[in-house]
Amino acid sequence: MDWTNAITLAGVFIGAATAAYVGYSKRWPAKPDNPVLTGIALGYGDKEQTERLITEVRGCRVALEALADKRVDEMEHMQKELLERLDAQELRRPAPRRR
Repeated sequence: MDWTNAITLAGVFIGAATAAYVGYSKRWPAKPDNPVLTGIALGYGDKEQTERLITEVRGCRVALEALADKRVDEMEHMQKELLERLDAQELRRPAPRRR
């Protein structure tokens, strides 16, 4: 490895480490937030999320009710067809002979 490549890689590494440190140190707030205001804001957020959840659950309930009604109709139709087929087979079958 040439000295030029080694110096270049060391410079890139040191530059990246310096940039990461500066970015990481700038992230943290200088002073903590007011806990009362934070609690109030979280309370409003919880209320909004709860309302959204209720709305979505109601939509799911409506969809499931429609699906259940469709399934019940299909099952009733299938039962009628089976009863008709059984009646038709019973009429075609001769009566058993007794000895």
